[in-house]
Amino acid sequence: MVATMGIVVVVGLATIITINLVVEGVVRGVIEQNGLAMAGTMAGNLADSFLDGELVSVKSALENEIVSNNYVVYAYILNRDDGTVVDTFSHGFPEQLLRVDPPLGTDLSVVKPLDIAGHLVLDVGVPLVSGLNTIELHIGLNESALLTPLSRISRIILAMTLLGSIIGGVAALLLGRLITGPLEQLTRQAILIGEGNLDRQIQLNTRDEVGNLARSFNMMTVQLKRTIETLRGRNQELSLLTLKLGEREEQLGKLWHKVVSAQEDERKRIARELHDETAQSLATIAVGLKSVEEIIPIDQARGMLFLGQLRNMTGQVLKELHNIVYNLRPTILDDVGLIAALRWYAETRLGRGGVDVDVQVVGINRRFPMGLETTLFRVGQEAISNIFKHAQAHKVILFFELKERSLTMRIVDDGRGFDSEGIWSDVDERPHLGLLGMRERVGLCGGTIDFASGLGKGTVVTVKLELSGEEFLKEDH
Repeated sequence: MVATMGIVVVVGLATIITINLVVEGVVRGVIEQNGLAMAGTMAGNLADSFLDGELVSVKSALENEIVSNNYVVYAYILNRDDGTVVDTFSHGFPEQLLRVDPPLGTDLSVVKPLDIAGHLVLDVGVPLVSGLNTIELHIGLNESALLTPLSRISRIILAMTLLGSIIGGVAALLLGRLITGPLEQLTRQAILIGEGNLDRQIQLNTRDEVGNLARSFNMMTVQLKRTIETLRGRNQELSLLTLKLGEREEQLGKLWHKVVSAQEDERKRIARELHDETAQSLATIAVGLKSVEEIIPIDQARGMLFLGQLRNMTGQVLKELHNIVYNLRPTILDDVGLIAALRWYAETRLGRGGVDVDVQVVGINRRFPMGLETTLFRVGQEAISNIFKHAQAHKVILFFELKERSLTMRIVDDGRGFDSEGIWSDVDERPHLGLLGMRERVGLCGGTIDFASGLGKGTVVTVKLELSGEEFLKEDH
């Protein structure tokens, strides 16, 4: 009810202000036009008499005009050249009018609002004689009296606004009583829903908007209950995913420790090889060179023999360094690509143990991006290393296939195999961490890896990658 009355009052006040502004503007425009017309008529009637010096008759005519027109407050004729003034002021011509009324100059007329004794007056000035702007006729129109009807209209609108507010308040009170009951039921139901009680339904059988709202509210309650049940199921699924994610993070942590340990072991191996073989050989070469330096001046043939031995030893040191570097990253991968590099690694690692290596290639006559080849080489290298350490195999098949944009690498052995179903149940075993590292490498490239094995049935490691457009079109040489 308060809102309704407030709206009615605000609308009424806005209407009053708008009407006042519009009507006031229109009335002022009409007053200006009538004033200019009246001043022009008076100037035409009094011009000859003023120019002939009949000032008394001119003043009488001005006074008669004031008497006959209630809206005219004053009238005067001013000659700015000699200061002659004919006016209707009973107490003498007010000098301030000369200060506030500017000369006409080149203007045909001047309309200026003035405040005289608390009354709003519209001063209208025109030349007494057309073309002679130094003699002016001024009349003052009582604008306050002309705008009096506007005040009456405003009071009428204000009274109507108050009446409308009262009627609107009564109507709002009646409507409020009609709809308060159903709304209270809706409010109580909303409170119950907020407390988690979704079993209660609103019993409201009316056919109006409130009844429709109650039925919609009941349907919303049922749907909300179903949604909550669905969310509970999803929360359970998220809990399982979170648990799996925790397990995966634990596996990654162990894999990271394995990688760090492997790096340290590799550094130790390289340092040991450099110290035990290369460093000792270089020290021997240094000592031999010192000996040759002393022998050559005495026995040149013997010195040349020592130089030959030192040259052979230098070649052996270069070969040892070459083997160390080659084990870190075989240059054959950069030179001839993935398939040839894995063939070489398998034959080098497994061939010495009598394992037969068979390489099969389908649909591949090109190179792949170096990052992709490096990933597949490391995965194949780990698989071949596992075969060498654990499988006790007699035959290994390396299978490569490119079909459209799908690249497949499969490594098959006829070794003793393992339980691939429970392979991820115990991540503490180092071989399992190796398989986890293979899976992570392939996953970073957006591919999948599958381990199919059984005790006494051999092992099949399958890697599948979907090449992107850039990877498919690009060839690294």
